[in-house]
Amino acid sequence: MYSVTHRFSRRFSRSRERPARFSDRGNHMFDDKGPGIGFLKTTRARHAEEAIGLTEGLVTVLRLTQADIKPAEDALTVAKGFFDAHQYAKAVQAAKRAESIAIALDERFTGYQKALQDLQTQIESMKRLGLDTDSLEKVAGVAEEKVVAGIWENGAFVPNYMEGSGLLDKAIKEGRAFQEKAQIASNQIFVAELAIESVANLRVGGGEPGSEAFAHGAASSLETALHDATKELALGNADGAATIARELEERARSLKSQFGIATTGLKEIDGKLADLRSEGVLTVSVELQAKMARDLLDRGLIEPAAAMAARLHAETKSLGDQYRKATTTLSDAEILYSRLQREGFHSYEADAALRDARRCLREGSYGRSIHHLERALQAFARRTNARASLAKAIEETRTRVKLLAGGGLSFMPDIQEVLGRAEREFQQGNYAGSSEDLRIATVLLDGVTRAPEKK
Repeated sequence: MYSVTHRFSRRFSRSRERPARFSDRGNHMFDDKGPGIGFLKTTRARHAEEAIGLTEGLVTVLRLTQADIKPAEDALTVAKGFFDAHQYAKAVQAAKRAESIAIALDERFTGYQKALQDLQTQIESMKRLGLDTDSLEKVAGVAEEKVVAGIWENGAFVPNYMEGSGLLDKAIKEGRAFQEKAQIASNQIFVAELAIESVANLRVGGGEPGSEAFAHGAASSLETALHDATKELALGNADGAATIARELEERARSLKSQFGIATTGLKEIDGKLADLRSEGVLTVSVELQAKMARDLLDRGLIEPAAAMAARLHAETKSLGDQYRKATTTLSDAEILYSRLQREGFHSYEADAALRDARRCLREGSYGRSIHHLERALQAFARRTNARASLAKAIEETRTRVKLLAGGGLSFMPDIQEVLGRAEREFQQGNYAGSSEDLRIATVLLDGVTRAPEKK
C-alpha cells in the first residue's frame, strides 16, 4: 500500500512544473528587479520557487486526506515568508522541512489508519466468536487521544501518530493472542461437551440409552462445570476455561471407564453368587448389596456404584474362600475330636467352640465360624501337648525305677505299683488320674533316693 506522498513524489519527479498559483506569482517576481541582481541570485530564487511549489503541491494533495497536516502548512508558510524576504537559501530549507514534515505525517497517518482498520477487523472477528471486545474498543479511543495530544518534534508540534499506532498494534497482538487462546478453549469446551453427552447416553445393562434419571445423575455435575468453563471464557479467562474443559473431558472419560468396569463387575458377581448358592453358601447379604450397586448405577451415580462393585467382587471371592475353609476345618475338627474322645479326652471349651462354629456356619457368618474353630483347635493342641508331656514324664520315671530296682529298697514295690497304675490310667485316657499317680510315685521315689543322704 503506497502512501499519498509516495504517489505524489513519483508523479512530480517526472514533471517539475510549478503550481499555477505560485508560478504566476513567480513570473512577475523579476519585473522590478534592477541590474544588481545577478544570474546566481536568479538561480537561487528559481530553486526556492520550485521547492516551495513542489511542497505546496504535496500539501494540496494531502489536504484531500484526513491527515492533520497543519504543521506542514505552517512550515510552508515560513518558507514563503523567507522567499518574500528574498532569503532563498532559508526558503529552500524551510520548504524541504515542510516537505519532510508532510511526508512523515502522511506515512505515520497511513500506518495509524491501517492499524485502526486492523484493530476494527480484529474486534469484528472476536465479536463473531462471542468474545468480549470492550477493552479493545477502549484502546481505539485512547490512541486517538494520544494522536490529538501531539508531540514536539524538531521544533514543530505534530500529531502523535506513532504512539497511537503503537497502542493499536499492541492491542491487535493481544487481541489475536487472546482469540487464539479463546479458540483453543472453545474447541476444548466442545470436546468436553461431546464427552459429557457420551456419558449421559451410556446404555445401562446393554439396552437402550440411560433414562432421564441416569442422565441427570451422571451428567448434572459435569454440565455445571461446563457452564463454569463457558462463563470463564466469556469473562476473558481463556486459560482457566481451557483447564476446566480438559479436566471435564478427563473426568467424563474416567466415568465411562468406571461405568464399564462396574457393569462387567456386577455381571461377574451375579455368576459367582449363583455358583456359591449351588454349593450351599448363604449369599443374601452380598446379593442385597449388589442390588444397591445396580440401583446407584441406574440413577447415574457411577463412581459410588463402581467402588461398591469392586468391593463386592472382592467380598464374593472372600465369601467362597471362607465358606470352604469353614466347612473343611469343621469336618477336620470333628474327626479329630472324635478320636480324642475315644482316647478319653473331654473338653467343655472344645464342645462350646464346635457348637458356636456350627451355629455361625448355619447363619452364614463364615468368618466367625472359622474363629470358633480356631478356639477348638487350640483346645485340642493344649490337650495334645499335655498328653505328650505326661507320656514323657512317665517314661522318665520308669527309667529311674529300673535303675533303682536292684538296690533292695523297701518302698520300691509300692512305687512300682503306683507307677503302673499311672500308666494304665494314661492308656485309658484318664490323664488327670494318671498325672496324680505319677506325682505320688515321683514323691516316693525322691524320698527313697534322698533318705541315705540324711544319715
